[in-house]
Amino acid sequence: MRLEEVFAKDGATLPINTTFMVEDDPLAFPEPVRVTGEVRGNAGIVTLTLAADTTLHFVCDRCAEEVARPYPVTLQRTLAQTLENEDAEELVFVPDYELDVPEVVREELYLQMPSKLLCREDCQGLCAGCGANLNHGACTCAPEIDPRLAALLPLVDKHDSTP
Repeated sequence: MRLEEVFAKDGATLPINTTFMVEDDPLAFPEPVRVTGEVRGNAGIVTLTLAADTTLHFVCDRCAEEVARPYPVTLQRTLAQTLENEDAEELVFVPDYELDVPEVVREELYLQMPSKLLCREDCQGLCAGCGANLNHGACTCAPEIDPRLAALLPLVDKHDSTP
């Protein structure tokens, strides 16, 4: 996307409406990423505002179930032609007036991705003994008792049987 007009003319706006594929990670993003937004120049500052929607496909980190979940991402960045001691996290460098929208969105998809991918917040995970998915019900393994606490087990059993 060429941005000469937005940088040159105060109040200029370029709409963004595109779709692309994340080619470097087709397993996580097998569906298209739909992007809408705009680039707006105002008082010498050029701002990029985007909203991207796709579906994130992943394996739950606790139970290993395959999950497909809507994955919306929004971002707002200031565009700059030169960098001089600015906080580079909030800036997108466009030295030749060329903005690569898919690259900016792709980077943001990874930056906003949670560090732990779960099928649901209360995922019970897998049984350490038999590997059963505890989200589908209890397993048949006998509960492990810490040998240091085994002497207290008769006290717990007595307490459970009293009315």
